[in-house]
Amino acid sequence: MRPEVVPRLGQPLASAPRVGMPSSATRGLEYKWIAAGVVLVGAIMAILDQTVVNVALPTLEKDFATSLTDIQWVVTAYALALAAVIPTSGWLTDRFGSKWVFFTSQALFTVGSALCGLAWSDTALIGFRILQGLGGGLIMPVGMATVMRVTRPDERGRLMAVLGFPMLVAPVLGPTLGGWLVQSVSWRLIFYINLPIGIVGCLMTAFFLRDQREPHAERERLDLLGFLLVTPAVVGLVYGLSQAGTYGWESVQTVAPLIAGAVLLAAFCLYEVRQPAPLIDIRVFRDAAFSASIGLNFLIGLALFGAIFLLPLFLQQVQGYGAFDAGLILAAQGVSAGIVMPVSGMLTDRFGAARVVPFGLALLAAGTLWLTTIAPGTSSRELVAMLAVRGAGMGFTMMPIMSAAYVTLRPAQIARATSVSNVVQRVASALGVAVMATVLSNRITANLPPLPAGVSAASGGGIASAHLSAPLQHYLLTQVARGFDDAFWVALGLSMLCFPMALLLRRAMRPGEVRAYALKRLAEGIVLVLAVRRLRAGGLDRLGLHLDPAAVRSISAAAAARLEDAVVLLRAGTAAAGLVPQPRLSLPRRVGVGVTLVAAVVCMALAIGHGYQAPQVPPPPAIQHQQSMSPAG
Repeated sequence: MRPEVVPRLGQPLASAPRVGMPSSATRGLEYKWIAAGVVLVGAIMAILDQTVVNVALPTLEKDFATSLTDIQWVVTAYALALAAVIPTSGWLTDRFGSKWVFFTSQALFTVGSALCGLAWSDTALIGFRILQGLGGGLIMPVGMATVMRVTRPDERGRLMAVLGFPMLVAPVLGPTLGGWLVQSVSWRLIFYINLPIGIVGCLMTAFFLRDQREPHAERERLDLLGFLLVTPAVVGLVYGLSQAGTYGWESVQTVAPLIAGAVLLAAFCLYEVRQPAPLIDIRVFRDAAFSASIGLNFLIGLALFGAIFLLPLFLQQVQGYGAFDAGLILAAQGVSAGIVMPVSGMLTDRFGAARVVPFGLALLAAGTLWLTTIAPGTSSRELVAMLAVRGAGMGFTMMPIMSAAYVTLRPAQIARATSVSNVVQRVASALGVAVMATVLSNRITANLPPLPAGVSAASGGGIASAHLSAPLQHYLLTQVARGFDDAFWVALGLSMLCFPMALLLRRAMRPGEVRAYALKRLAEGIVLVLAVRRLRAGGLDRLGLHLDPAAVRSISAAAAARLEDAVVLLRAGTAAAGLVPQPRLSLPRRVGVGVTLVAAVVCMALAIGHGYQAPQVPPPPAIQHQQSMSPAG
């Protein structure tokens, strides 16, 4: 484990450090909400930008007179820059302090946005997007570490609800805003809009955010070999997954970077676990609660971001909505999530994520199951209701899972743990989109008969714009919609594995539990100190026994460790709850997890099997007409 900031033996209780917490003047309600507000400004800017640019690609392709394949690098380069810098966020935060790393990340992002708006060619735009991504990739992990460090574990649910708002709302509002700006003004405004937000964010960071850093890390050097291993590993995985939808899973463009990324990632893990000061402390996975939360975060990201990818395609390519109108419908999901998140945060802090998340997963599954019934004629009101149910499920799921990841960690582990969490989320979202794109293409093809020449069925867009008779076009769009239904069945199946993992989440320690453990450690330490004094005074010599001096030193070290833990826990309270060992899961709970796991695997197999069942493809209207006329002939 990484060394903790602990008091010296004999140090007065009043002067003991707060283990990663700010001073008493900054620990109250006022500062933690100020810190959350500062982080929120940067988070809105960074997350919104990831989705707002996608709708401008056709316009950029036309203005720069380039191919769609080349202009797609505007999105890909940004995603790769994000992936490259995230692994360093923990070390940067510990080494240089969260305030100035957060300030620098916002400044880089803002400068990159200004340069993107001034871009004179696609090459220049891609280069400036890399600069923008290097700043944007640090904003979320550093911001999360900042909020985690100024709050106790039993109040992080409410604070994470604040940070979660842009994470859940931006993916659905981004396309709406981007479509309106591109259609009504200029594509350059989608970058210039970041300038006032970025300037305000930098000023708020400089004036209101307090510097936080780990004292033991101030002289810690960058783990260069770890950096050279993990950066190309994450970039390779994200890039390979981004190419699967274009070139297929068996193509060299997909397989080569995926294999290279996996090999480098394995080498990185083997190397890091032996390092005393690793770039990313993968030993946090020894914490069962953290592992369960990250695994659940991965599965939710896989199913959630994959489904988010499907919805805009259906609305625009099958039902014929424009980007702006489709965004208004999709906004129901974000608005619903935003409404329930404050409630989910309070419930998480009071009852624990293990009791809140299953309810959210049930809503998410119900909304996804409802989406398996969509058709070309599904009304906008029904779609809004479906998305509102899914949004409520997201609000009760995403942020409680993220806050639960840190409730059992030691304060010094938080910055590095946020790096792990954000890397996992980045890979999960890329994998979810790649998998759902492949599933959608496969199921649309399976549900369609041979198409007329020049008509593409990739997502239904070619059918919607083709010059076909109204009955034939309606028939083909209905079959395409069935492909979407099948894809949602697969997304539903993937989400089933989340239920047993949700039961492994832990709640934050109560103050009484922390105090009881602190008093226990204090009592143990005092007993050991008295024993050492008795031994050194020759207590065993009177009985004719002799104790090895090494054993005495060992007992002394154990006494010191217990007394130091007690002082820190009594001084910091629940802020140092990571020092308290978590009890093992009770037998009934372990049985419940096992039964739920079996049921989840069965439900997953049934849902995915239903999505991939051989479809009954009726003949198109023209063929039906010819068959009905043949007997009369």
